[in-house]
Amino acid sequence: MKKVSLAGIGLMFIMMLSINLQAQFHMLPPEGENTQIDLNEGRYSTLTFDKLMAQFEGKVVYLDFWASWCGPCKREMPYSAKLKKTFEGKDVVFVYISTDRNPTAWDKAIKSMQIGGTHYRVNKSVYVGMNERFNVKTIPRYVLFDKDGNVVDDNAKRPSNPQLVDDINALL
Repeated sequence: MKKVSLAGIGLMFIMMLSINLQAQFHMLPPEGENTQIDLNEGRYSTLTFDKLMAQFEGKVVYLDFWASWCGPCKREMPYSAKLKKTFEGKDVVFVYISTDRNPTAWDKAIKSMQIGGTHYRVNKSVYVGMNERFNVKTIPRYVLFDKDGNVVDDNAKRPSNPQLVDDINALL
């Protein structure tokens, strides 16, 4: 029987912990893919809004607060899809944060409207953080960040507004 040193066990534990933390907080899909993450799952319970947004540093971020039951939100989605095609291959990320309470309705809306991008269904801590920062009282609501993670416009234009293309281009 081989002896295992305490240092070796400690090193293995640290490596496993590091991998677990990376998996827990690194939620970006591979380039060109879509993802849906329900932040109400236990492994995301400690995630904050700031930690969520930090992973997008180095890219322009167009943040969309929405919900499956929101008519104006859903009417903007075809424009959002067109906008995403305009910026395909550029350093722009489209992030959708849903305030849906019902995970099935959230999932169904994304699939039926074919909303590509990075999707999150908020948990309590992310919801509190986004409201402390942006006071989101009504949806849809859009926020535009520069590549350094700074908020450029906390009430950005809707995807249906053609001037939004100029706003995003100015940040590239």
